[in-house]
Amino acid sequence: MKMMKRAAVAVSLVAAGGLLAGCAAGSPSGNGDGDAAESMTIRVSHVEPSDSITHKALEEVAERVSERTDGNLVLEIYPDGQLGTTTDILEQSASGETIIGYVDAASLAALGAKQMDILGGPFLFESTEQAQTFHESDMFAGMVDELAENADVRVLALNYFLGTRNILGADGYPEPSDLEGVKLRTPPIETWTRTFELVGAVPTTVEYTEAYSALEQGVVSAAESDINSFPSTKWYEAVKHLTLTHHFQLFLGFAMNEQAFQDLSDEYRQVLIEEFSQGGIDSTQVNIDNEAASIALLEENGVTVHEANLAAYRDATAPFYDGYEAGFLEKVREAAGMK
Repeated sequence: MKMMKRAAVAVSLVAAGGLLAGCAAGSPSGNGDGDAAESMTIRVSHVEPSDSITHKALEEVAERVSERTDGNLVLEIYPDGQLGTTTDILEQSASGETIIGYVDAASLAALGAKQMDILGGPFLFESTEQAQTFHESDMFAGMVDELAENADVRVLALNYFLGTRNILGADGYPEPSDLEGVKLRTPPIETWTRTFELVGAVPTTVEYTEAYSALEQGVVSAAESDINSFPSTKWYEAVKHLTLTHHFQLFLGFAMNEQAFQDLSDEYRQVLIEEFSQGGIDSTQVNIDNEAASIALLEENGVTVHEANLAAYRDATAPFYDGYEAGFLEKVREAAGMK
């Protein structure tokens, strides 16, 4: 049965693709019934650069894990996707290796936690605080357990929020109707395509690294990302209007093989869950704190900032959730503390 499950997971990995890259490999020497003081090293890999907020947060996670285990549990952090892609790490995890890698909700949902798919939906929550509240809820814990049961993957944390995604374009788009017929750069992911088609835009697949030239040459009129990414992309040199749509809040984080997780001592399991979750809280706060400076830099370079009519956008994209079980969306939002 395990072999059949892992084969199914491998097929899902090819289909999922993922938004991220990252892999890890470790050499465990303990198990769930063993001595918590037994030494072991686990490698952790992610796609972000070594000067990124995510990497710095992980270095602090590793320090705290070492301190809490008297130096017996060591996390080796590898940035820049040095050890492979998202698919690589999930394949290694499915094969039973003790590895920790950078993952996103969409890729995980494709493996066997179907309910987790909703976390990629548009305008799901109204704030990052609500997303964090959901991450701490019993409902999210149920999704994590479903994934562990169906795909042998254990989420350690999925709260490394980069901030909501917004639109930088040739014009402002305060109303959904303003996007009618606008060619908008999107990744080749169904969630993005469905969302922007609902507001009348024309989702156009362009490689992320080619988005600048596509904007400059008019191949697309707009592109979307989190606010703190805009300064480094320099898209603002080609288009001069930022619309704060807050349309997506990506759930990003770290996961490992379920059996490898269960083979750890109770202490090690608790330490990993607590410290990776705290790392998410810390990195998210830094991202939030940096947004004002990012917007200021855009404004200094001639970008006009527009507030979007979020109620209108939410109404326009509401049909996105029609395929879910009746009442499920409301339960998710209730778990996040939305009124």
